[in-house]
Amino acid sequence: MKKQVRVKNKDIQAAIFDLIDGGGKRLRPAYLLLFAGFTELDDNDAFALAASIELLHTATLIHDDVVDKADTRRGVATLSNKYNPEIAVYAGDYLFVAVFKLLSEHTFEVSNLTKHLGSIERLLGGELGQLDNHFDLEQNLDDYIANISGKTGELFALSACAAPVVTKNNKLANLANKIGMNIGIAFQIMDDYLDYASDANTLGKPVLEDVRQGIYSAPILYALKENRSEVEHLLKNESYDELFDWIQNSNALIETKKLAQFYTNNALTLIDKLPHHENKTVIAEITAKLLERAL
Repeated sequence: MKKQVRVKNKDIQAAIFDLIDGGGKRLRPAYLLLFAGFTELDDNDAFALAASIELLHTATLIHDDVVDKADTRRGVATLSNKYNPEIAVYAGDYLFVAVFKLLSEHTFEVSNLTKHLGSIERLLGGELGQLDNHFDLEQNLDDYIANISGKTGELFALSACAAPVVTKNNKLANLANKIGMNIGIAFQIMDDYLDYASDANTLGKPVLEDVRQGIYSAPILYALKENRSEVEHLLKNESYDELFDWIQNSNALIETKKLAQFYTNNALTLIDKLPHHENKTVIAEITAKLLERAL
């Protein structure tokens, strides 16, 4: 990943290196490498694809933090906070370029690059859909699932199917894509669950940031179903601390966890259809454990 970053502006390069060195779960490249085990893709190409996925993910995080005006990410200052929003935007833009530079260096076919472009377009579509629903009290769970399918699901789907796509194993690619999408949806639901079940120190980022910006995730939508008048009152009056307490004492988190379990179960059912391989068990184990994560 670092080899792809060669920026004349040293502030931007330092900002990018800071985020790369900050770590993270690295789930998307991990899934990519595990699914690559079902193909004939050589290690160098597999690692290049995995690095491109993580660079793409990192770019989206940088831009998200600028839009959200977030101060922390992974327990440390965001790039826009540590430097300034302009440097953060340029850093994110550069990483999008680095993704395709890395892919082109490994001479993946144009059709495979197009697959990446389509996923990025759907990813951004999810972000725009979420933006369209800001402060919309009439949105429902279908709207929410549609948005997170793009926002988070697409990148997990791409991670799972990239190696089969590159090796032209269409049957495996289609199955992997469905598995990745269900994993990504479950992952985002759990992220939204943890916003109301954890604190900022545990998560490494501020809680309640989404609701303050009018992003109503699954816990809010379930709370609205449980007692619309009271929850609407708290939202309209920006009584977010009271809303946090209300949700923790309602059935909203239980229902949110059930929803994450539903998509996890979907993924596990599909994983069972994968060909026999030692990675199959590992993929299933990681996917099941994501439902019990605390950060």
